[in-house]
Amino acid sequence: MKKFNNVIKGTLILTTAGILSKILGFFYRIYLSRCIGAAGMGLFQIVMPAAGIVFAICSSGIQTAISKFCCDKKNDFLWLISGLLLSIPTSLILTFIVYTNADFIATRFILNEACSSLLKILSLSFPFAAFHNCINGFYFAKKKTAIPAFSQLFEQIIRFCAVYIYVTIYASDGNASVLCAIYSNLFGEIASFLYCTCAIFYTFIKSKYNNTHKKSSLMSKIREMFKFSFPLTANRLLMHIFQSAEAVLVPAQLIVYGLSKSDSVSIYGILTGMAMPLILFPTALTNSLAVMLLPAVSELNLENNNKSIKSTINKCITFCISTGVLSTAIFIFYGSYAGAIVFNQPEVRNYVCILAWLCPFIYLTVTMGSILNGLGETMATCIQNISGIIVRLIFLVILVPKYGITMYMAGLLCSQILVCICHYIKLSRMLHIRMNAHGWFLIPGFFSLLSTGISLIFYKYISRLVSGLIPLFGGAVTACIIYIFLYATFYPYRNKPH
Repeated sequence: MKKFNNVIKGTLILTTAGILSKILGFFYRIYLSRCIGAAGMGLFQIVMPAAGIVFAICSSGIQTAISKFCCDKKNDFLWLISGLLLSIPTSLILTFIVYTNADFIATRFILNEACSSLLKILSLSFPFAAFHNCINGFYFAKKKTAIPAFSQLFEQIIRFCAVYIYVTIYASDGNASVLCAIYSNLFGEIASFLYCTCAIFYTFIKSKYNNTHKKSSLMSKIREMFKFSFPLTANRLLMHIFQSAEAVLVPAQLIVYGLSKSDSVSIYGILTGMAMPLILFPTALTNSLAVMLLPAVSELNLENNNKSIKSTINKCITFCISTGVLSTAIFIFYGSYAGAIVFNQPEVRNYVCILAWLCPFIYLTVTMGSILNGLGETMATCIQNISGIIVRLIFLVILVPKYGITMYMAGLLCSQILVCICHYIKLSRMLHIRMNAHGWFLIPGFFSLLSTGISLIFYKYISRLVSGLIPLFGGAVTACIIYIFLYATFYPYRNKPH
């Protein structure tokens, strides 16, 4: 119970920071989209997956490995050093490769020569991002989530300030370049790197760490960390490669469908740069839960405490489905209209209404994947995520040229459902968890419909008095309050492992 309380405490800290960061991120994207336009957002979204590929190779799997192995209090700094020795040299090599081959990558892989200069600037951020990702993994293992949380906020603030200063000084006429977004990303990574450097130096001095380990001990830990992180790295690398391929293929397939090049890039920018961030807003909570679950489940697994693991899984599944079902309803009735107003793009409304059905499956997939990784099943999560990628590819290559962007969103939904089911089957076979249809699906669905229906009455009344975002925001908040009240009053869930 103490471990689960630590998970909840860490989740709340990360969630608070995540929500604040996403709010800042929305202001950042709104301001950015109005400065560089839909086409500029499209270019930005096309080039960013290249950074995702690099981060997948040099830090994402290693960060998870550090978060798992640094639970060992006696060797925590040695594990961190092992991770840094794997991550930082790799990031420097990739920076050199991308910077010197930016023209080739832009013309042959991204199929857009305008991205060459963007790639060069973007590549400079790789070592800084790799370092602070590793440091964050260390503090996640220590349950000291305040440091990664503040790092995230600090990075977002610097990004926003960098764009504002760039536009004020260099684009006062209103014609801002997409370069301002890339520079803001670089300055944000540098700021986060400096903060994490100060934090880890202070922790190191305070711990009075005594390096009595031999070189062979360090080398053995590097090998063990590499062995654990390799499937995770391969998984995330494939995911980011596919996302990069999507950034190229989606506009290309839309051209085959019959749209112009500029329209296809704009649609992709609206979908991925405006609609998807809105849908992913609640992941500030579920991603924080996933981050904290991995080291907690790892500790319970080392203790062979299957009863506590099953109890934790049941609570997390209930929470994710409840959050996802409510999020779907709120996005359909309120978020879609709010997104169209905020981003000044009518198409956002239709995209959000379709993507809203992703919510329960995205939240479940992330959380159950983290639990599987904590149990050491990294290869299983890799294989299952690849199956989801294949489904998305089928929709993208075969159906999008015939039916347009709607089939791309349908592919996203089908792939998430498949991966979610695979994760659950794997956990069920490992721990003999039985499905609780009543508590997982029926009650959240009923409470969601009831709370949303009542909130619509309040929304219609308020909309007669004021217009714009205020009634939409009021309706969404009302739905959340009623939903929480219904859960607390009529369904005091006492989780029991099955």
